[in-house]
Amino acid sequence: MASPHSVPVPPQRNRSRWWIPLAILAAVFGGMVLGIVLLVALVAVLLSSAGSFSFGGDETPTVREHSVLVLNFPNGIRERQHSLPALFGTSQGTSLLDVISAIRYAARDSKVDGILLQRAQGLGLAQAREIRRELLEFKKSGKWIYAFLDKGNEADYYLASVADTIFVAPLAMIEFNGFGGAIPFFKNLSDKLGISWTVIQREEYKSAGEQFSRTRFSEPAREEVLDILRQRHRIFVADVAASRGIPESTVEQLLSSGVYQAEDFVRYGLATALATEQQVSDFLKRRTFGADTSKKLRLVRPQSYARYARAQSSEQVDKAHTIAIIAAEGGIRSGKRSGEADEIASASLCQDIRKAADDTTIKAIIVRINSPGGSAQASEEIWFELQRARAKKPVYASMSAVAASGGYYIATGCDTIIAAAETVTGSIGVIAAIPNFSSLMKSVGVTFDTLGSSPNATFLNPFLPMRSADRLQLERMIDTIYARFLERVASNRKRSVADIRSIARGRVWTGEAAAERGLVDVVGGLADAIELAKRRIGVAPDKRPRLKFYPEPEDLATVIKRIIEDATGGGDDDDETRLVYRALGITPWQRVLAEIVGRPSGTDELRRVIGLVAVVRREPVLALMPRSIPFP
Repeated sequence: MASPHSVPVPPQRNRSRWWIPLAILAAVFGGMVLGIVLLVALVAVLLSSAGSFSFGGDETPTVREHSVLVLNFPNGIRERQHSLPALFGTSQGTSLLDVISAIRYAARDSKVDGILLQRAQGLGLAQAREIRRELLEFKKSGKWIYAFLDKGNEADYYLASVADTIFVAPLAMIEFNGFGGAIPFFKNLSDKLGISWTVIQREEYKSAGEQFSRTRFSEPAREEVLDILRQRHRIFVADVAASRGIPESTVEQLLSSGVYQAEDFVRYGLATALATEQQVSDFLKRRTFGADTSKKLRLVRPQSYARYARAQSSEQVDKAHTIAIIAAEGGIRSGKRSGEADEIASASLCQDIRKAADDTTIKAIIVRINSPGGSAQASEEIWFELQRARAKKPVYASMSAVAASGGYYIATGCDTIIAAAETVTGSIGVIAAIPNFSSLMKSVGVTFDTLGSSPNATFLNPFLPMRSADRLQLERMIDTIYARFLERVASNRKRSVADIRSIARGRVWTGEAAAERGLVDVVGGLADAIELAKRRIGVAPDKRPRLKFYPEPEDLATVIKRIIEDATGGGDDDDETRLVYRALGITPWQRVLAEIVGRPSGTDELRRVIGLVAVVRREPVLALMPRSIPFP
């Protein structure tokens, strides 16, 4: 019997690998084809929507009887007019002015039965309170306001508290526990890594660099942030108590103990009833159509409804008097803006100001500022352009949630400064935070030898130890920029530099406190700014001015062209913009999708930090407020 091991093994064929290069080619070209197909599909969506949405044109949406205006801001709202429609039901493209216009017209529009409030995340307190005041006025029309919350925190509840009835999802978790947060400090981490920081601030309240040089808040930084949080707490308690008919002491107690569960919101009178989203939908159908709940709710959103409202009330427009509203939103940097990004790029903003100033049909300019600052050089460029505009027509600065440091620098270029009581402003000062990696390099065995044509050729080189001469030169640079900042403020406020310095020192103020110290002319919101400009240019009380928005909304052809350029990397983004997106791992395709869908691409705070690092690459001294202070 033959052994199993004696069975002959048939010879193996030499298998060809001809399919491997074909697979590689298929993958490469398949990806390209897929990209082209996606691009064509996206453009097709835009083209198919052109009949329903306006891309900077005059198309008017249709609003039917028994419509409901929905205010849902899961990602906040913007100050600028968005070119792209909210194709997927989001409100990312909604501007504050759209919301105000929509609420005001809905109050007298027989086709709108009422308002449904949902999320309100990402709103600054100044924005939220201006919308809230409009909602309180709306209630005087006798129409209803309902709210539905399935999650959220104080920002969501603040708007919802105005409603006649507040529905809360049965298992919703909603934070009702006051205002605060944990701020990271990186000194210990930097020390462990061998990264040292040279932080120079003007003056003691200018604490933006302390997150790198300290392990906790300095006393001046703690003082200014606590003052803002106390104001927000006071406003929240008073407004919620008034709307819900609850004593302020009860609201204080509930915030202190914390309320998180839906049942507790109902138990303590903060909400009316528990209900699922479908139950709320059926309730609204009965409210609008009667017993027939088979009909579909007719929901309208602020962006399209505001356009409808403007068209319906066009006879009230004084077409001989136009006011330009120029949005200045985001961190400040030099260069050109990137598509619809929330940033103040000085070259683009200056171009917008120049257009408005040179347009003889425009009688006044309102610069709507929502910015924590950034590049001092870019702020100065914008200031100069505003001076040119002021020589031709009235120029107002209207401050939104934040107009601090570089944001306030821009405002001093205008002849009138208007801030909401809740605006975060001031921060008149400058900061330098320079990292040094010499110890880190030494610890991993990297050495450097220097060559240069002059002794200062290696000024602020991050891989060489900071020299005392370099620090001295940096101090001089900071003092020069700070002195210029103080001069700009003193000139605008018609006060001495010494007087302004006593209230500057880098300190952040609320709009209310800034007005008390003479840094602001008028306490009010965007609607107040428009009313002031309207009266100044001679518009009759029963008329409203024509409004022209900058950046100008793009037409469909321009939108498609830019989408193709952005997706293929052929756009006009500068190095700083490319660095930010690369650092966040955001591809051109993701940016395109985010813009069309209406959702932000990347973490906002991370994008802000990396964006500032990109600015520091070009200039080490910034006009920047200490940190973002969100609501809540």
